[in-house]
Amino acid sequence: MAVWRVVVLLVLTLAVGVGWGYLWWGREATRLTRELAEARAAAGPREYHAEGVIRAVLPEMNIVVITHDEITGYMPAMTMGFRAVSPKIYETVDVGDAVRFTLRGTPPNLALVAVEKVTSQ
Repeated sequence: MAVWRVVVLLVLTLAVGVGWGYLWWGREATRLTRELAEARAAAGPREYHAEGVIRAVLPEMNIVVITHDEITGYMPAMTMGFRAVSPKIYETVDVGDAVRFTLRGTPPNLALVAVEKVTSQ
């Protein structure tokens, strides 16, 4: 068999293999996306509790920035802003307050629903 025929056969084999893999992965990615959406919908709203320190209160943006400990089952310790469900939350806290707080919703769309100052003993 001539060398050029071997080369053409190899190139065609690779092209068919890559094309088949691309089509298979496209179907698999669609299935995984659908399963992820179904799992998120089935999970429903959740509630998380954590402690932290208020770093900023931004009522004009509807955000309270908190440096928090690990939120078990959701995220590691970090500083981030949380959307508050009620303007009353802004009235109960000041920058620097140590707080216990509650987040509610379906991840990643959680909202700050309760904040309680922690008194040191």
